[in-house]
Amino acid sequence: MTKTVLFWRHGQTDFNVAGRFQGQSDVPLNDTGRAQAEQAARRLAELGPELIVSSDLSRAAATADSLATLLGLEPVRDRRLRETAFGEWEGSTRAEVAETWPNELAEWASGADIAPPGGESRTESGGRVAGAITDIVQSAEASTIAIVAHGAVLRAAAEILMEMTGTGRLGVLGNCGHGEFEFTGDNWILRSWGAISR
Repeated sequence: MTKTVLFWRHGQTDFNVAGRFQGQSDVPLNDTGRAQAEQAARRLAELGPELIVSSDLSRAAATADSLATLLGLEPVRDRRLRETAFGEWEGSTRAEVAETWPNELAEWASGADIAPPGGESRTESGGRVAGAITDIVQSAEASTIAIVAHGAVLRAAAEILMEMTGTGRLGVLGNCGHGEFEFTGDNWILRSWGAISR
């Protein structure tokens, strides 16, 4: 059975506004983020997801809840969908990170697959999330599934599932942006990427 899979990034947080690495720190949605989630949920509800699975971090969970409430569904939390762990960089801006780890930050920013101190590399976190999404989609009876997670790992997982070479081929989804895939059982087909529901 071909399935539709929606990749949906959480709404805005104060860390997003300040340009801070969030990683696996549990930063909640701000007022704008909650409004974004409610607005986007109305559009995504029209696509009729029958299963909603989100990261257990509150910013993704609250975003998922906005859609689940509209559809009368009980969302599932899955910690495997958490954002990349940025280790010692979490809570800091790039400028602040550059004061202590200028070479590591420059290498990471260039697209090198390195892990921040105490964190995960893009390949590690993308592989974790791609594996989780594959498990969820293959085991679900639902024909339309919403995966609610985080910008860096949704992009990395999408690139892995699409067997794209290199990194950064897809842009990072904006807050409450989403992508739509078809999963045939063997292949992932990208239908749209980066849509922000209005």
